[in-house]
Amino acid sequence: MNINVNNIHNVYNETVINNGNHVSFNGGNGGINARPTAEEESYAHERHIAPVAAQTQHMQEARSNPQMRAKANMGRPPVAAARGGEMGHAGNSVHPHDLPPVERGSAPSTGNPKRDQKLQQQQDKMAARQNQERDKLQQRQEKEHQQLAKQNANEDRKQQVEQKHQQQTQQLQQKHQQQTQQFQQKVQASGSRKK
Repeated sequence: MNINVNNIHNVYNETVINNGNHVSFNGGNGGINARPTAEEESYAHERHIAPVAAQTQHMQEARSNPQMRAKANMGRPPVAAARGGEMGHAGNSVHPHDLPPVERGSAPSTGNPKRDQKLQQQQDKMAARQNQERDKLQQRQEKEHQQLAKQNANEDRKQQVEQKHQQQTQQLQQKHQQQTQQFQQKVQASGSRKK
């Protein structure tokens, strides 16, 4: 092809009619009218848990270390848990099955064998419940992956869903860490009362 860049014409076979202004963003006149589902709304109203002390400490250490900045490490921080910004212990764990197994902790030792046995049962129940919650979230996230595949979702939508999954996984992990800490405090309080 030989194109004369000095002589360019726009040719239309049909008349173009402008029917007013339209927008392409959510909520605008003539734009998309998408609203969150009831499930998504419920996530927004869930009780959100603050980071535990160790996570806050990790974030502060990461902020003060120049090697943790993306400019310095090209997106590959020297410490794996720091990947993903200030995400706490979950790091790159996007889904519950990416997390390390639920820790049952050491056997409670309060000096009272009956009390220890009762606390051990409570600890086992808590670990089983946490594993069930992980499995339930994993199944829900897998369903969303299947829906994305059926819809032939674009990369932006897939990335949004993965970010949501990472946030859900981290919130669940924080909740479980907080439960474990509270249980350990309960065991310590029981031990100090019985002595």
